[in-house]
Amino acid sequence: MTSRMISRIAGHLNELLCRADHPGADWNVWRRAFAHRLLLGLIMAGDTMLTSIVRHFPNQGVAMRYRYKAADRMLGEVDLVPVAAQQPELLGKEVDDRYVIALDLSDIAKKYATKMECLATIYDGSAGDIHAKGFGLVTATALDLSERRKAMPIPLLFEVFSSAEEEFVSQPHIWLEAIDTLCAATPGGVIALDREGDNGRIIKRLCDRGRSFVIRLNTGESSRNVLVEDATRPTRVRDAWKDAPLRGELICERLCDDGSRTPYQAEVRSCRVRLPKLDKQLWLCVFDSQDHPQPLVLLTSQHVETLDEAARVLTQYFARWTAEEMHRFAKQAFKLENIRLLTWQRLKNMVAILWIALGALRVLGQGPQAEHALQIVQAKANRVRKPLTPGQFWGYTLLDGLRAILQGARALLRLVPALWPRPVTTPQLSLPFGGRA
Repeated sequence: MTSRMISRIAGHLNELLCRADHPGADWNVWRRAFAHRLLLGLIMAGDTMLTSIVRHFPNQGVAMRYRYKAADRMLGEVDLVPVAAQQPELLGKEVDDRYVIALDLSDIAKKYATKMECLATIYDGSAGDIHAKGFGLVTATALDLSERRKAMPIPLLFEVFSSAEEEFVSQPHIWLEAIDTLCAATPGGVIALDREGDNGRIIKRLCDRGRSFVIRLNTGESSRNVLVEDATRPTRVRDAWKDAPLRGELICERLCDDGSRTPYQAEVRSCRVRLPKLDKQLWLCVFDSQDHPQPLVLLTSQHVETLDEAARVLTQYFARWTAEEMHRFAKQAFKLENIRLLTWQRLKNMVAILWIALGALRVLGQGPQAEHALQIVQAKANRVRKPLTPGQFWGYTLLDGLRAILQGARALLRLVPALWPRPVTTPQLSLPFGGRA
């Protein structure tokens, strides 16, 4: 079973390499071997520091400083970003209308960094610092709401960007590129956005792509204008929802970030609206709860006239916590903010291999004999003393158990090249020596 788990992780990366392979990529045998070692080393180390990862490389009688220099040189030569960019198409093909795609922006805060390339000013949401230093992070995850057991979401996007980079255009451009990527890679799914999605260009792009969406609107003094029903003059969102018809009262389960479920009771109002300069029928849903001082106002492309339809839209918006959970998982389980690489190319490669690692964990937990694999890793993970409950995020348990298994299979890890499955795509990729060099 251990060899199958290692083979499945290595096979996920091997399939991404085959998809991204072309004559200009120059993915020869040595670079492919380095990518596999980097992936398994990252999973075993649980740290994005290159020194911690290299310590888990096969020794082969070479001193640590020479192994580190070779790995650092190779990390600057390869380009793992196009390889990781194949993951949305590979994993997104199973995303249909049952899924909610949570799209969000996060950050990698580097409080004490001064020499890192493309270091920019960011907003550190955890510390509330608007002048923090670091890098931006765009994340998109897909969650199947029909499953009672909320498994690890599908990591569709996990890309780093910086406003100090030469190719950077603007933050709204990052949103638009992410939406285009998700729409091209997934055949369905409802895209859920927080207040950052309350942007005219973002809403228009979603309407042009014909995708269903749920966006939380700002209700302050600077809220946007909407046309309610057949009105000829626009009105502010903060004033429009007050005249919306009352649909009734509902009690919905709110899935929190720790896996627990809490009831959310609110009065529901909804009405048809249109945005100025956008000929698209939308719906404005307002949830007024006594436990919260301000109402929750959502803009959706879905038809909402009954309480069941309103409850569905509210559940879809609450599912956007999966993107935030993925941020925390990457920062806690892999120490993402501990990354220390001076060049921008090396930093992008390290985030890309972390993105691939998240995808490999998802593939491992959802593939053939996944239940048996989860039982094994759950027994190996010392942090969990009882079975996983429905709604619990099991990424931490899977990673802890997998590390315990890999630590006891160091001799088997040296045989990883023999375990790589060769996907049958073209005759060139099925040769004994691997892909094109």
